[in-house]
Amino acid sequence: MINPKVNASLNPVFNPWINPEKIGSINPKFNRSLDPLRTPSLNPTATSSLDPKQTGAFSGRCRWTPDADLIGYIVNTQNQGVLLLFDQNLEWQAFAVDNARQGYNVFDLQGEWCGYFLKNAAGSWNEFNLAGDWLGLIM
Repeated sequence: MINPKVNASLNPVFNPWINPEKIGSINPKFNRSLDPLRTPSLNPTATSSLDPKQTGAFSGRCRWTPDADLIGYIVNTQNQGVLLLFDQNLEWQAFAVDNARQGYNVFDLQGEWCGYFLKNAAGSWNEFNLAGDWLGLIM
């Protein structure tokens, strides 16, 4: 039921209601208020409190591989619909935008859609690439 390769309703590639290429309100290219590349208050290079290298603390979660290896961190922004993804070296790698259906779509720093998070039964998220491959766990 939670496998997006089997359950198309969970997979934004097949479900137009959570697909940022179909719904402009969840696409940072069309909704600039969700784009940290164009909104300084969401951008860690412009707002030091969002950059874990510049602040001793951050509010967010950790990213883990399926084998429980730490791969990075999630930083919450002032906009609850936008999360920032950092690697284990605290380098900003991507950002995620709430899809309004208990998940997030992930975009690289060029603004290209590259993956998504799905809420799981444990109250955290599973991370997938656009092919539906499980990349890890956010908790």
